[in-house]
Amino acid sequence: MQGLLFSLHIVWEPIALGLLGFAGLLGLLAVVSPRLFQKLAGQTDRWVDSTRALECLDRRVDIDTYVLPRSRLLGVAVIASVAVLSYLVVIL
Repeated sequence: MQGLLFSLHIVWEPIALGLLGFAGLLGLLAVVSPRLFQKLAGQTDRWVDSTRALECLDRRVDIDTYVLPRSRLLGVAVIASVAVLSYLVVIL
């Protein structure tokens, strides 16, 4: 069991750090250039239609009205979260 946990840690760590790095870059973009962050958000906005089983959850919630005006605050929060999670991934 110990060997399995160790091998999962070896596989999981680079993936987790890569995803955290990507999130950190997005947070940095939100802090440095809110206008570019807004443009990126507009280009990557996609709607995925789900099946009838999820119909009650299949309604659009537009969070851009809340997020985009506060993109610098969001960016700082994302960078702080990435720093804490990266520390936890490396330590654990």
